Amino acid sequence: MIRVPSRRNGFTLIELVATLAVIALLAGAASFSWSRLVAATEHTETVNQTQRMFALARSLAVSQTALITICPLSPPNGCVDDWNQPIAIFRDVNNDRLPDDGLIHRTFSLAKPRTTLYSRTAGRGYFQLSADGMSHGTMGSIVTCSKGGNGIKQLTYLALNIAGRLRVLKDENLDGTITLPWGTKISCQ
Repeated sequence: MIRVPSRRNGFTLIELVATLAVIALLAGAASFSWSRLVAATEHTETVNQTQRMFALARSLAVSQTALITICPLSPPNGCVDDWNQPIAIFRDVNNDRLPDDGLIHRTFSLAKPRTTLYSRTAGRGYFQLSADGMSHGTMGSIVTCSKGGNGIKQLTYLALNIAGRLRVLKDENLDGTITLPWGTKISCQ
């Protein structure tokens, strides 16, 4: 009588454990990469939206030949220095940092779950652009900080120059600090 070897179905316990271990390692690596990607995307989106906001304000100042103010507004519509609040762009012909006739041209929400912003405006908390598109005595900067996976911080420094344009410096080595050309160190608070 000839014996036919029986056919095995399934996996051994060792094969199953090894397969599950490889899947767990790949899932962990993918999860870390995904969280870094989400944080980097949020940071880039915030920086791009900040640039669009200032470009819109500059365009509005020139097209309406009026003083334009950019600032976060408190409930009674006064400028405050909390750039994680919604930020308004409005005509401010009388330069009182209140929307003329209570009208706000546009509001931006820049803050994201992993991203915070703060201004470097010597406590003013607002920027203004004159009718020729130039900065109206309110040069300063916005610092954007994002926290990614594994403690990595992204920092971008957006400085408004006298011509009413933003200059952007990025933290290339992701250590959470930037040294400005004149030696001042900027870091996430």
